[in-house]
Amino acid sequence: MRKLGIIVSLFVFSLTIQGHILPKDKHLTVNQGLQKLANKLLEGKQGSIVAIEPATGEVLCMASSSHENDGVNHAIETVYSPGSTFKVANTIAFVSENIINHNTKYTCNEGFWRDKIHIGCHKHSSPRALTGALSTSCNAYFCKAFMAMIENRTRYKGQSQALNTWYDYMISMGLGMPLGIDLPNEQGGFVPDASYCQRTFGNRWNAQTIMWLGMGQGEVKTTPLQLCNLAAIIANRGFFYTPHVYKPTAKKPIDERFTVRHNIKGTPKAIEEVIAGMRSAVTNGTCASINTPTYQICGKTGTAENTGDDHSVFIGFAPMNNPKIAISVYIDNGGFGADLAAPLAAIILEKYLTGKLSDRSERHVKKWQSYAIEPPAQVDSTAIKVMKGKQMAQKKRKEIPVTLDNL
Repeated sequence: MRKLGIIVSLFVFSLTIQGHILPKDKHLTVNQGLQKLANKLLEGKQGSIVAIEPATGEVLCMASSSHENDGVNHAIETVYSPGSTFKVANTIAFVSENIINHNTKYTCNEGFWRDKIHIGCHKHSSPRALTGALSTSCNAYFCKAFMAMIENRTRYKGQSQALNTWYDYMISMGLGMPLGIDLPNEQGGFVPDASYCQRTFGNRWNAQTIMWLGMGQGEVKTTPLQLCNLAAIIANRGFFYTPHVYKPTAKKPIDERFTVRHNIKGTPKAIEEVIAGMRSAVTNGTCASINTPTYQICGKTGTAENTGDDHSVFIGFAPMNNPKIAISVYIDNGGFGADLAAPLAAIILEKYLTGKLSDRSERHVKKWQSYAIEPPAQVDSTAIKVMKGKQMAQKKRKEIPVTLDNL
């Protein structure tokens, strides 16, 4: 009977995602007000909005919308390039491994050249230290820091050991494999290790071959749920509970796997550096437009490159101290993360933290509800469902285009 109850609950929830039907099962963790609002914001778009309570792993909302009525829950079934949101995960690894620290600086002249390859970046002051690099989302900083880790021969015997160490950090953060949510068809994304590089590139690979990973491009793929969980990890200062939608009752206790605290590999110092950078991004960086005096938001924008218009991405949490909600917004072909994903996230945060929306925000809801994004003419190469036994390899490219908030 318990299994039957779970199946019924999840069926109702699946209708909520694709059919815009509010969940009526009181045993779900989903906040009906947030779910309804998220569905409104996604109208005319393809993408997803996910929110988690960091302290418990309970899913507060999981809205998904498709251009076609394909029944896909993009929050867990579709994998994407995370773009610059991935820089927070990289920061945890780099600082924890003493590759960089608060004062480490790298130069950026609207990007940088490595041999004949150019990585683009928007114009900002240079050199940048860590907080400023996160705040302005400097591509040069994180690509150079990534290569510094792979090329470090003081800590690592070779590039394979360096990359595998980096890989271990990513896996500890719930990336590269399914998190184990109590919903069907969850995909795990992909994080490359040394054996993958050896199979793909042979003995020719080096730090430059995979430097795109430093800014969340190349081989790395994540689901929107994983990105939301990443925000929850930072909100929790270094741990997470497996996200879940089934709420326990006296007769139906919670599955024990959802009560296990997963501590990540990163150090407390690394987490604090990330929080400082995410807060700075909101106060005077790429997502300054969503700053509010009511509560302190920590956020990170992303603009994921693909064959069509770029995807708009945002992750964040609030309040900065004693966080109540973590969020990810991923809008296919939505453009800059600062222009679409971040404003949508701000509306969800306001609704949850204050219990209402201001008149100004209500007007914004109507504006975004009527804002439609036409589907791309070509198949998007960075938003694909993972097929069994296959992973997407990095495409060769000569230059990453300059973007407003840097991928």
